[in-house]
Amino acid sequence: MRLPKCGPAWAGALMGTSIASTLSGLHGLGVAQFVFAFIAAVLLVIFTAGTKNEPPRHQNMAAWGMYTMGLLACGSAWTALTGSNAFQLASWWIGAPLSVVVCLWQLWGLFKQPHLYDKPAFPWGLALVSPMVAATSAGQLAMNHGQFYHFAGELCFFLTFITAIPLFAYCYWSLVQRRERPRGAAAGTAWIPLGVVGQSTAASTLLFDAHLYGIIMFIIGAPCVAFAMYCFYRAVFEWTPYSPGWWGSTFPVGTLCLGSWNEGWHRLSFVLLVLLLLHWGACALRFGTWRLQRA
Repeated sequence: MRLPKCGPAWAGALMGTSIASTLSGLHGLGVAQFVFAFIAAVLLVIFTAGTKNEPPRHQNMAAWGMYTMGLLACGSAWTALTGSNAFQLASWWIGAPLSVVVCLWQLWGLFKQPHLYDKPAFPWGLALVSPMVAATSAGQLAMNHGQFYHFAGELCFFLTFITAIPLFAYCYWSLVQRRERPRGAAAGTAWIPLGVVGQSTAASTLLFDAHLYGIIMFIIGAPCVAFAMYCFYRAVFEWTPYSPGWWGSTFPVGTLCLGSWNEGWHRLSFVLLVLLLLHWGACALRFGTWRLQRA
């Protein structure tokens, strides 16, 4: 049985697995933390090797945004597991500049080459969210490594804030106008906008100590969660065809969990961790059945 060529387009699995490791550690699930960190490291190696199969282009900046966020999340996960900042430092110095590049490249494509894009879709925002993951990591690094990381984190925060949030709002409006929703294998992408809600909440507490921001974002995000649940759970119950889009349901839930933890809402954070693990399990099981069908 040959494995598919797994490049950046599959990195949603790396993102979800890495943040599951970090959050398991925060909630005292040490064994799960190690297992997820080990799986994430293996996935990072596989997807990095697969980047040669998917060179950067305007059309695949969403995939490269996922790879960038997965790299950053994996470094943070291994720092949380080992206590060594070397992992997070290395992933940040590679991932943070790359996150800015993919974000700006995506923006250039959206404005200068609109013929490459059809109907507005949530994956358009994946590259735009990646600097916010770098911002969170920078806020953590600033505690021990100086104000440079704090300043860089602020720049990354606002780069995502002024680009991703308007884009996601436009995507929601477009869905309302067309009376559509993400369906089938793409249903998991309905969770993607929640990534900026949770990740910006986590970053804002670290960079600005702005807890009111998180309250506002979670209130705004509540109906988006309900919409994402409706889209994704229908797809799960119908056992729709598999694609990497399934993994869109994992990392955004993880960011909500992390944002809740940073806000001090530890019970809500634990509920969201359980939800993340359920989503991760559903995606892994669906991947397994897909591979058996292709054997």
